[in-house]
Amino acid sequence: MVGMNDYFALVSDTLAYIQNKLPKIPPKVELPPAPPPPKEEAAPPPPPTPEVRSKKKTFELKPQLKAPSESLVGVRKVLKEIAPDLYVHDTVPSDHKARRVKEAWKEKRETPTFPILFQGAPYRSFVANIAKAIDLTYGTCRIVEVEPQKKWDLFLESENLKLILAPDALIFGTKELLSFYQETPQQKVRTLGNVPLLLLPDLSLYYKDPYLKRALWNVICNTINSLPSS
Repeated sequence: MVGMNDYFALVSDTLAYIQNKLPKIPPKVELPPAPPPPKEEAAPPPPPTPEVRSKKKTFELKPQLKAPSESLVGVRKVLKEIAPDLYVHDTVPSDHKARRVKEAWKEKRETPTFPILFQGAPYRSFVANIAKAIDLTYGTCRIVEVEPQKKWDLFLESENLKLILAPDALIFGTKELLSFYQETPQQKVRTLGNVPLLLLPDLSLYYKDPYLKRALWNVICNTINSLPSS
C-alpha cells in the first residue's frame, strides 16, 4: 500500500517530467509604455480682414491755372486795333496802394492831438499818467504803440496832430520812425515828418528824483503853450 508521502512524491515527479517535455516559453518582455499622442496645436486665427471703408468723394478747390501767354495773343491783337493805348497785364496788379487809401481815414481819424509813442512794459504806468494829465489839461492824448506794421506816413499826415512825445531811445532805435526824424540845431526844432517832436530822456531818471517829474511837466506845458494856434 502506497503511503501519502509516496503519492505526493509521484505527483511531483510526474509534473516535473511533463514540464520538461513542454516547449520552453520565452519570458515575457515588458514593453515601455507608448508615448501619449501629440497634442494637436490650435490653428492660428485667420488674419483680420481689413475693413473696407466707403470712400466719400471730396471736392477740392484747386487754384486756377495761369493761362498761357499764347492764349492772349488773339486778345492782344484785337485790343491793339481797338485801343492801341490800352495796356494788358499778364497778372492781376497789386492792390497795395488801394488798401492804403482805403485805410488812410482810420489812421487820420483815430490819431490823438498829442500822441505819446511808446513800446514795451517798463515805465508804462508813468507814461500813462503823463498822457492822462495832458488829456485832462490840453486835449486828446493817448499812448500809441510802435509797431512795424503801422502806416507811419499816413499817421503823420493827420490834421489832428499838434505835438508828438516819444522817448529818444525809441526814435533813434526804430528805423521806421528814424526815417521821418528831422532836426534843426540852430532853431532847436525837432520834428517827426512835419509834426513838432518833444523827445523824452531816459525815463528811469524820473524814478530817482520826484523833482525831475515836476520839471518834465513844466517842459511839456511850455512846449504845448508855445505851439502855433491853429
